Amino acid sequence: MINRMSTNQVHLSSLNVILEAQARLQRTQEELASGKRILSPSDDAVATAQIMQIQSELSRVETFQRNISTARSDLAFTESTVTSIEDVLMRARELAVRANSATMTTQDRAIIADEIDGLREQLLSLSNTKTASGEYLFSGFASSAEAFADTPDPTYDAEWLELSNGVFVDTSYLGSRQYQGDSGERAVNIAPGMTMSTRFNGQSVFGTTIFDAESSELDAFEALALMSNAIRGSEPSPPEGLGSTVMDDTRELIPEGLEAIDAALDRVSSIRTDIGVKLNRLDDQQLLNDTFNVKLQETMSDLEDLDYAKAITEMNLRMVALEAAQQAYTKTQGLSLFNYL
Repeated sequence: MINRMSTNQVHLSSLNVILEAQARLQRTQEELASGKRILSPSDDAVATAQIMQIQSELSRVETFQRNISTARSDLAFTESTVTSIEDVLMRARELAVRANSATMTTQDRAIIADEIDGLREQLLSLSNTKTASGEYLFSGFASSAEAFADTPDPTYDAEWLELSNGVFVDTSYLGSRQYQGDSGERAVNIAPGMTMSTRFNGQSVFGTTIFDAESSELDAFEALALMSNAIRGSEPSPPEGLGSTVMDDTRELIPEGLEAIDAALDRVSSIRTDIGVKLNRLDDQQLLNDTFNVKLQETMSDLEDLDYAKAITEMNLRMVALEAAQQAYTKTQGLSLFNYL
């Protein structure tokens, strides 16, 4: 049986051939314009799923890199502040050594004690350093509150406390200040399963929260307050029966104060070392993240990037096909069976 086609059907068929050739050519041109072989998920469902997974991983790496940048900034700022704290303690130690000399007069010692008092105020100011965002650097997670504050009333558990050398001291000689932060230390993710703390709470930097009967360790503030009072001179003796060690002159406390300052310097030095180690780790991890990022980009490029040489060849072929279809349509659009009658 012979199938018959009307003149209109012949024209429609030729037109469809042209439209399909145009669509294929347009598709190739879009690929060349975008540089991608996958323009919609339906083009390659498997590759599209892989690309989406890689994009998600790239986003994670970008977050890690931002966290590293933030961590580096926090640690650098902390290092600068801790260096200033170390300078204050070093100056206090120099003054204490000088005041312990037998050649010093009472007036000379009073001048030195006044300077140490000023250093303690400077130390208190440094302890309440704020970051660029307005947070208190050494308050732990309670970053909206000052780390340390001088309190009007002593918070010690006794009026007289025994130092590590067995000497009893009036608590008024240790000053009155209170840590208002907490023990938290902020941490950030710098790689999958890897976090790094970027802040140090005030207790780890300046020492124990408060001197008490169970601990003979003085913090940095207590060390400077004790040193200042020790350099100035006499203090009342402990009540009878409290202890056998009686001081005629508080200058006997200067070695105890020096020991406390050295302990404070050791804490600060340890923190500076820790910061240096962390900064090196950040540099190493940032490099690893960059390397991983490059590999992800290469894998995604292999999946979605266009082969330009192949695409240009296909475009030329499709242009020829479109032109041939147009020419054929032009020749046949004016013909009908009546031309042969």
